[in-house]
Amino acid sequence: MLSSRSTPALACCFVRRARQLALVVLAGLLGGTVQAQETDTTFVRLLRKNTFAMSPSGAQFSGPGWDRLQQDLQQSPLVLLGEDHGMAQIPTFAAAVARELKPALYIAEIDQYQAQDLSRLAAQPGLPTAFNRQHPMGLTFYSWAEEFELARALRAQRVPIIGIDQVSLMATGSLFERMAAQAQGKAAKAYLQSRVAPYQAQDRRALVEGTSHYSIYQRPASLDSLRAITSQESPAVQQMVRDFVLSSTIYTLYATQGLKSHQMRINLMKRNLLESLRPYDKPGQPLPKMLFKFGAAHTARGMSLTGGVFDIGSLALNLADAHDQKSLHIFIIGKQGTKSGPTNPDDLSKSVMSYSNDKNPMLQPFTAATPASGPWQVFDLRPLRRALLNDKLQVSRHALALVLQGYDYLVIIPETTASRAY
Repeated sequence: MLSSRSTPALACCFVRRARQLALVVLAGLLGGTVQAQETDTTFVRLLRKNTFAMSPSGAQFSGPGWDRLQQDLQQSPLVLLGEDHGMAQIPTFAAAVARELKPALYIAEIDQYQAQDLSRLAAQPGLPTAFNRQHPMGLTFYSWAEEFELARALRAQRVPIIGIDQVSLMATGSLFERMAAQAQGKAAKAYLQSRVAPYQAQDRRALVEGTSHYSIYQRPASLDSLRAITSQESPAVQQMVRDFVLSSTIYTLYATQGLKSHQMRINLMKRNLLESLRPYDKPGQPLPKMLFKFGAAHTARGMSLTGGVFDIGSLALNLADAHDQKSLHIFIIGKQGTKSGPTNPDDLSKSVMSYSNDKNPMLQPFTAATPASGPWQVFDLRPLRRALLNDKLQVSRHALALVLQGYDYLVIIPETTASRAY
């Protein structure tokens, strides 16, 4: 998510949850000064030549930008959408991409247990308001209406939803409820069930107060007790315990060793992806079509936008290469408008924030070329990347160079509205 580190709700929640704030940290490392728009004549010429309009109409898209995207979607079995979270227009675009791509798998930035809950709830009519009241933000991004409708559209296409992330910051209560339901030993079941309500209350309070006091932050002694009392339980329960312990460790470590914590999270997601693909990755056979939707820090072709990290996008590229297939990496973001952060269950209005990317160092030439209203702008970055790699183009900002090297397309929405909590 592209937001200020000083925003309390984000600092305690989605920053630790998604690490998307590293995009802005990167800008800070570059000196915090927004330089003038690129004036290199090659850059300007290539930018103008490779900018295409795309117009939304309900759930459909049209225009030269959509035509170009369609052509590449037809040739790219692995498609990765890197987003700025909390914008209502992005799930609509993702649904249109899914209709065109017809993926066999949807890879999401949630944990595997949330993916199971999401798949179950998407099969039911209406929005899962009762679940959300019991577990505020328990589906993370899919606790917003537009994102949930994307999940429902994927289900209508019979696309399995696969979550590969660590246990969510806001899903401790639902995970312990799941473990308690599957536990066989009386002591273990009673212990797990006794923790559900306190953890739910603690996480709800953290959302309301905008603090970092989530129940997933556990002392080592508490984690040891959890492992001990479940040591005779089924492999499924013990796996949930291992997932929780590792996730708690990653979150807790972030306060003192942010880079190490981040790398641990990325490594975990890579392992989870490879494990999830095991039934589908057959020798001599192509990979099935896959649609990924993550924060933009995770989906670049090579080095992540955070710098120094090779993330899920890099692994997807390598998998596609190993099977003589193609991956397509799309960065989609708004120029300005509103977006949602973690939902305050007592006051939904506190979850909406205004933003502008006009001076974002990694996007400025593209936001400057995007009108404040009207069609979306689709930038084909590949000609600029080729010129950059062949020393025919120079850019003054390292952040901008990472975008050119990491993405095939950049889609900018002139003005976004915040995702709607339910």
